Amino acid sequence: MPTCTEPAWLNRWWLSHRLLILLAGLFAVFPFVLPYTALANEIMLFALAAVAFDLCLGYGGVMMFCQASFFGVAVYATALTLLHLTSNLFAAIAMGVLAASLLALVVGFLATQRSGSYSVLLTLAFAEMIYFIAFQWSGLTGGDNGLTGIKRPNLEIPGLFSVSLQSSLAYYFFSFVFFIAAFYTIRRITLSPFGKVLMAVRENEQRAQAIGYDTRRYKMAVFVIGGFFMGLAGSLYCMYICFAHIHYVHFEVSGNIVMMVLTGGMGTLFGPVIGAFIIVLASDVASALWDRWMLIMGAMFVFFVLFARGGLWGLFEKLMRVRLRNR
Repeated sequence: MPTCTEPAWLNRWWLSHRLLILLAGLFAVFPFVLPYTALANEIMLFALAAVAFDLCLGYGGVMMFCQASFFGVAVYATALTLLHLTSNLFAAIAMGVLAASLLALVVGFLATQRSGSYSVLLTLAFAEMIYFIAFQWSGLTGGDNGLTGIKRPNLEIPGLFSVSLQSSLAYYFFSFVFFIAAFYTIRRITLSPFGKVLMAVRENEQRAQAIGYDTRRYKMAVFVIGGFFMGLAGSLYCMYICFAHIHYVHFEVSGNIVMMVLTGGMGTLFGPVIGAFIIVLASDVASALWDRWMLIMGAMFVFFVLFARGGLWGLFEKLMRVRLRNR
């Protein structure tokens, strides 16, 4: 009996996880095919932030402009923990994630008091306030000079093992484990009953309220979950660059994350990963070739907003459907 059912079980598992396995395989080889490992690390960590934002916008219909606040506050919290509290790797990550989650709870609580453009403008106001605090409170954040002297901890389990993370490649694969685990968790959230309610709120909030769902609580929950994973990306990024600067709470970071999601494909999870790859790689290559490379990025963004609203992943799905119909 087990021998008969096992192949069917394996087949179902492969069908439900094949894209995740492909994603893991691609990221596993990125450090060896891209020009340098640091670029692969940046793509992966911003892909995590973009996927977290896609959970909010693509599945919950919650638009915000404070992504950089969650990301950057985690950068600062991790840096301050390593500089003043402890050199424990997991404690530093936990502090970064906790700081971003608490901020997301506060912003979500206040932003969901209103709807539509008022809610979006509230998140923008919070983003500007966080940036102003980081700039002015130089005794804590270093102001425009940032925080330096951050040392990347090693992976140590007392009494069991110790792994050095000082090389870029070793740290990449450490972050890789977090990325795959986070992506899998977010994907499970979207497939859960909670995720289905989020999509119902996105499609028609009034109807969701009419059948008994407290839509404000669901919006607050997705704020916190999104902030949690953006904070995870920020915390890992801090230990990758060993530096904290006000740039990471600047609106530019939020804009880049929005571009990644819309370019790759909103409401798909895999699309934002593609968007992060294109935006980060194009920024790195184009900036070395032309001083006005942002014009190219802007034109590309306008194209996807006006003519390909499903992003690259949506175009891929359309091509696959056409191919299947023509068979």
